[in-house]
Amino acid sequence: MAAKRFEKGSVEWNMFMDFWKLCQQHWEPEETEEYWQKLIDDIDSFYKKYQTPFARKLYWALHQEMEEKLRKENVG
Repeated sequence: MAAKRFEKGSVEWNMFMDFWKLCQQHWEPEETEEYWQKLIDDIDSFYKKYQTPFARKLYWALHQEMEEKLRKENVG
C-alpha cells in the first residue's frame, strides 16, 4: 500500500493543521449560544478556505461529534 507524506506548507498539510486547531479549540462542547455560533463561524471559515468535498466532510464530522459529545454529557 502506498503512503503519502504531506509536505509542510502544502494545501493538504495546511488543511489538516487547521482542522487540528479547530478540534483543539472546540473539543469540549458547551451548551451556550456563543459556543455554537463560534464553532459554526470557525468551521464555515475552514470550509470557505479549502472548498473541497473532503473539507466539507471534516466540517460536518466535527459539528456532529460535538453534538454527540454534548448529548452524552447531558445523559450521563
